[in-house]
Amino acid sequence: MWNRIILALIIVSFFSCKSEKHASVSMEEDVAILANDSLTGRETGTTEEIMAAEYLRKRMEQIGLQPKGNAGTYFQTFTFKPKTDPHSKVEYTLTGDSTITGTNVIGYIDNQAENTIIIGAHYDHLGMGGQGSLYRGEEPQIHNGADDNASGVAVLLQLADSLSNKHKGNNYLIISFSGEEMGLLGSNYFVKNATIDLSKVNYMLNMDMVGRLREDSTLSVSGTGTAPVWTQSLNALNEDFKLVLKESGVGPSDHTSFYLQDIPVLHFFTGQHEDYH
Repeated sequence: MWNRIILALIIVSFFSCKSEKHASVSMEEDVAILANDSLTGRETGTTEEIMAAEYLRKRMEQIGLQPKGNAGTYFQTFTFKPKTDPHSKVEYTLTGDSTITGTNVIGYIDNQAENTIIIGAHYDHLGMGGQGSLYRGEEPQIHNGADDNASGVAVLLQLADSLSNKHKGNNYLIISFSGEEMGLLGSNYFVKNATIDLSKVNYMLNMDMVGRLREDSTLSVSGTGTAPVWTQSLNALNEDFKLVLKESGVGPSDHTSFYLQDIPVLHFFTGQHEDYH
């Protein structure tokens, strides 16, 4: 039952992203603020990413989420040395020279339930470009990241507000990840340093690039093979989408970190386009 309720809320969110308002802020407004030039692309570890994290903290507080980061805050910080070899693993470390600090933003709906559903979306982007950018100009260019992934964060916040004080069959952990563009760093750090008991997690839902629904309403959903109920539930709820279902729980977004911890996942994505990076 709860699987169906949450999936239904996500599906409704994709169609209402330009008009629906919760906590006096629409999804369109959240996207506009996060993708504003003033945040210069929200690159992990920059002052502008910290500004974005503070905005998300205020939104979570406004919605009524409890802080579930470190030391009674909404923030979970992690420090790492950037990779010089693209094939090497990132090393998490203490703050020091040549290190970068990312910030996950985490809120919680505590319904005193036995189990928890995690819903996430990364908020970092490419900053002024660099590795991963499709921009080929000579002058530096702000990469605003409206679809990747301010759109996912906007849906995340609407879902959090929709679930607040309702649907009490589960607790809900709402996470906006840092460091996704550098290799799923924020989600990987979280699952290794979780602020809740991961053995009590029912499943994880992830939204990444959900702001450009095509005319044929194609919605890609990955992870359908990670739990036996997913395909049946999605098909039963679907009335408006052309669903493209993929069984694998592994892919280039934060759901992967949770699947590798044996947590069922679903990843929602409305499709690639030329200017996502």
